[in-house]
Amino acid sequence: MTISLFALLLGLFGTPAALMILGHRLRGRTLNHKRRFWGGVYGYFLGILLSVSAMLFPPVAWAQEPSIRLFLAHWAMLLGGLIGILTGPYWARKPRSRR
Repeated sequence: MTISLFALLLGLFGTPAALMILGHRLRGRTLNHKRRFWGGVYGYFLGILLSVSAMLFPPVAWAQEPSIRLFLAHWAMLLGGLIGILTGPYWARKPRSRR
């Protein structure tokens, strides 16, 4: 198993598991924890969009530089989720209060 395939598997299964752990009993957590969770969700979603679009884009268009396609297809979900979790407290929206 190569490191890229391992990163793809971690992106498919490890990142959602980490987000499930972070999202457990989210209502009683601190604001920083909530922002970390939502940052991870947004980052993972963007990583899925990049990864799936790289997988579905015709390989003929990537013939000149296939390493970018391989990087996006294998690493985007994992890195998107991790970067979102790490940077979520800095940019995620504040939760709105209910009236």
